[in-house]
Amino acid sequence: MAKKTISPGQLRVRAAFKAGVAFLAPLNGLVKNGFSEMAKRKNSLAGGLALGYLLKVAIRQEEDGPVVDPALVRLSEGALPGVYGIRINRYADSIELTHELRYSRFLELDDRLILCAYQLEKGYAYVNEQTWQRREGRVIVPIPEGFREDGFHLYLLLSDRKGVKYSRSKYLGYSTK
Repeated sequence: MAKKTISPGQLRVRAAFKAGVAFLAPLNGLVKNGFSEMAKRKNSLAGGLALGYLLKVAIRQEEDGPVVDPALVRLSEGALPGVYGIRINRYADSIELTHELRYSRFLELDDRLILCAYQLEKGYAYVNEQTWQRREGRVIVPIPEGFREDGFHLYLLLSDRKGVKYSRSKYLGYSTK
């Protein structure tokens, strides 16, 4: 059998795929929940949908190879409305997000807020363990000791009270100490 040669284009695609999988690996549980509603509709896998979106939108080619742009990545996809007037405060042991409370008949005030703090270089992520609802106007993610000096990419997701429906995730920027 002859060895199959791999073209430069195939190498680029494989490298982009590898970078995308590595980026999403620490966020696997969150992505699985965030894309589950869409995955059911499309009869697909949640992780595959998230990776497909990442490969289509959030990969850019650089001299060293493909790089994932965290601002363009989605951790969830859905129809729930987001929050407005977001402010982020970083404290020594936590990150707090506050938002404006807007009352509308289209909003469920018991929707749950999920704040994800993702440390890309070291490959770990934290989400709030306590349940925070839209009506409370805030969400807090505690940062364990030993990781408090790190910078984090921040993402906000909302889910309904049952955790079935989600909003489209929102990238909030990079937080440093």
